Amino acid sequence: MMDELNDTATQFRDLIMRTQKSSLPITLQDFPKGACGDTTLLLGHHLAELGHGDFRYYLGWRDGRSHAWLQSGSVIVDITADQFEDFDDPVFVSDRSSWHEEFAGTDQHAANLAVFGEATEAMLRSAYEAILDSGK
Repeated sequence: MMDELNDTATQFRDLIMRTQKSSLPITLQDFPKGACGDTTLLLGHHLAELGHGDFRYYLGWRDGRSHAWLQSGSVIVDITADQFEDFDDPVFVSDRSSWHEEFAGTDQHAANLAVFGEATEAMLRSAYEAILDSGK
């Protein structure tokens, strides 16, 4: 399961990196910097679409900076942690992480594109299609 999640997360990150910036919302144009919130929703949607189950959106704070990642039970999936100087892995999938624990993250809601209303959902769906199209 972890290997499959890692492969899927790696492929999705690669697709984001290949997507033309002009096709992405401003929140993703400097990926991975400042992109963790929307990326977490998009990756959660992608994992669910591919049958990896439902993930939750976790949010925590450390040293005045926030960070969001996916979690299902103890399994953490994070493709934006490398925006921080003290984290090198572009894709992180594990059932434990002392680094993430430093953020004291809490379960905010389902990693669902519709969680913030229709306008945000439409923006994220458009970004999702652009990301998937970059692989064609």
